[in-house]
Amino acid sequence: MKNFNLGIRPTILSIFSLIVLITLFITLGLQYYFSQKMALESIQENMKKTAFSTSNRINNIDNSINNILTVSELLTETSGKPKELLNHSLTNKFTSFMSGYSFIYAMYIGYENGDFYEIINLTIDPSLRLKYKTTQDEKWLLLKVSRDGDKRIKKSHFLNEKLEVIRETQELSSYNPTLRPWYKKAFSSSEIIKTKPYQFSNFDSLGITYAKKIQNSKHIMGIDVSLKTLSSLLKSEIKTQGTLSYLINKRSNKLIASNSDTQISNDTIDEIIQKAQTTKSTIKYNDTKYFISNTILDSKLDLKNQLIIFTPKNKMMEPYNEKLEYAIALNLLVMLLLSPVMFYLTKLVSRPIHALEQENKKIEQRRFDDVRHVNTNISELSALSNSLVAMSISIKEYEEAQIELMDSFIEVIASAIDKKSEYTGGHGKRVPLITMMLAQKASDIQEGVFKYFVLKDKDAIRELKIAALLHDCGKITTPEYVVDKSTKLETIYNRLHEVRTRFEVVHRDLEILYYQKLQNGENKEELQDWLASEQEKLQNDFEFVAQCNIGGEFMSDDKVQKIKEISNITWQKKFDDRLGLSQDELNRLTQEDDSDVEHILADKYNHIIQRTSYFQEEYEADGFKGEVPKHLYNLGEVYNLTVKKGTLTHEERFKINEHIIMTIKMLNQLPFPSHLTKVPEYAGAHHETLIGTGYPKQLTKEEMSVPARIMAIADVFEALTASDRPYKEAKTLSESIKILGFMVKDQHLDKDLFELFLTSGVYKEYAKEYLKPEQIDEVDIQSYLQ
Repeated sequence: MKNFNLGIRPTILSIFSLIVLITLFITLGLQYYFSQKMALESIQENMKKTAFSTSNRINNIDNSINNILTVSELLTETSGKPKELLNHSLTNKFTSFMSGYSFIYAMYIGYENGDFYEIINLTIDPSLRLKYKTTQDEKWLLLKVSRDGDKRIKKSHFLNEKLEVIRETQELSSYNPTLRPWYKKAFSSSEIIKTKPYQFSNFDSLGITYAKKIQNSKHIMGIDVSLKTLSSLLKSEIKTQGTLSYLINKRSNKLIASNSDTQISNDTIDEIIQKAQTTKSTIKYNDTKYFISNTILDSKLDLKNQLIIFTPKNKMMEPYNEKLEYAIALNLLVMLLLSPVMFYLTKLVSRPIHALEQENKKIEQRRFDDVRHVNTNISELSALSNSLVAMSISIKEYEEAQIELMDSFIEVIASAIDKKSEYTGGHGKRVPLITMMLAQKASDIQEGVFKYFVLKDKDAIRELKIAALLHDCGKITTPEYVVDKSTKLETIYNRLHEVRTRFEVVHRDLEILYYQKLQNGENKEELQDWLASEQEKLQNDFEFVAQCNIGGEFMSDDKVQKIKEISNITWQKKFDDRLGLSQDELNRLTQEDDSDVEHILADKYNHIIQRTSYFQEEYEADGFKGEVPKHLYNLGEVYNLTVKKGTLTHEERFKINEHIIMTIKMLNQLPFPSHLTKVPEYAGAHHETLIGTGYPKQLTKEEMSVPARIMAIADVFEALTASDRPYKEAKTLSESIKILGFMVKDQHLDKDLFELFLTSGVYKEYAKEYLKPEQIDEVDIQSYLQ
């Protein structure tokens, strides 16, 4: 049997055809993959922008009304009741406000005696004209409800655009604003309130009322907004055909507004909310696939609303799919046309394809700046090359935008944490500056102890900067009254005022006892001496307590003993101390609190705030070391006054230190990309020491990275030199370096990094830019380098 032989040309042609076919499919596959990926990312970005724009416009309604109420409250006309209804200047001002904001249905004032003054925009909804049978010239309805003898009269004035009366009506009314929920809610609040959606009585629409008590009065000013306005807003924002948008109250799961004209049942709303909770990028709803966007709207007058947008996937993907189909068809046609001459074009075809493959790899490796156009005489491959170059530029721009957004968000968080308390100042912004300056110096040395520490690229630099910006993000969970505790008895306020009142009571009791003894016939002169002596002792005791309340570096044992002796002073309780307490406070009371005898200073059971979470076992399971206090807080007066150093108790000190624990836990929950995975480790170790005495993990030098040790120095140096802390005076440069030197000797800070901090001049560079001139003095760095 003869072997089957095939000519070289058909063989090469077949092989080349197969190669071309495979290469074509690979190329189209890559193009399909990246096109679909870019399409999805572009669609998701557009949805985010739509949601962001819509939520901004909705929130602007809250902000605008907040501004209107705030400004209106300052008007002198709002403090008194209008005598002349039509000539009252509020009519002009209210209509002026309402003309500027088309979403306002009505503005009004409810008075404590039941009078009511209101202006309604008759043009906001056609149903209003039907209800009141108005003409086109009637733009405003001015209402006043007031008492006339034992009756309540409602006067209605229909005004034109120039506020001229067109017609008037009068009728009996039972309307009393003081009985309305908005009046009651606003009356009991010092802030602007916002009601849940409810049915307006004047026309067929749900609405929301904003109200605020007018200062120095019992009048309530209100503004009504129709939810039809919000529905119209949603319709104007949504551009893609078939897109569904729903504004839902998150607390009550009630629909506020929608771009749909159909009636939506409660079951449908529940289904929409359930669909919105998915973590998938697409869902199936009513046999249609949608992209979904779920945005929580946090406004100043927050009712916790959420905006849910369903965008049809097929509509959004149509232009991308059409382009992809066109590319596939075009490439197949080219392959058929090139078949007769494929044998002669092997090198011409193979080389640019290989080059395109390399450019694709650059894109996959995020080397966008290295992507180059591949020179080829084949137009299709040239077009594909141009597409890859354009794709790399687009992806790079998108990635840079995402990075800029993330970095800006991180800086906003750091700034917000600084603003949370006056005591933090600009700490969150300045620590990253010192950190990056010192880290760059260490990276530039490339010898000695820093030989292997290199900030090799912009990702490594960004990783460290993000860690520095977020190094105190856990402070967001630390109560301000603990961070800002300036005296020992301070909680939300300084409880020394309570203690002083008790001293006042005992002081007065002594006077009463003096007169009782005098009436019983005892010697007046002896009694006067006794009274003066006891009251003077009481004065001295209070002065001692007040002095101890301030806190300091050290409190001796004899002072502690004296506080305990003073606490033995008693006084008679005459009022029930269980009245007016919250349920939590009542739960902390015991039988011992029912005694009629009160101590002037006391540690009571109700001073103990029990820990309900994060016990020792959970603390250790998370890898943290050290003792977790048994109680969350101990507000005992003797306990707090006998704190030996500073103003913080053991429990409060732990709560402040806990901010670094929360920093680690928060950062560990974030899905950092591969080039940012060290952020939690860098940020979470700046309170550790080199000998395992720090917190929260008691790490040693060998267990800490160089960036973490750099951040420890930056954190301490910034705190020492900061001049914007209201609780301390900023230290000079030499004083701060001296303290750092002591911490180095105690092996709390890294010696090599401290010496680099001095010899590189980082401390001077920072001082020139951020320290006051009077803080900058000479530093003998040689004394620290021996």
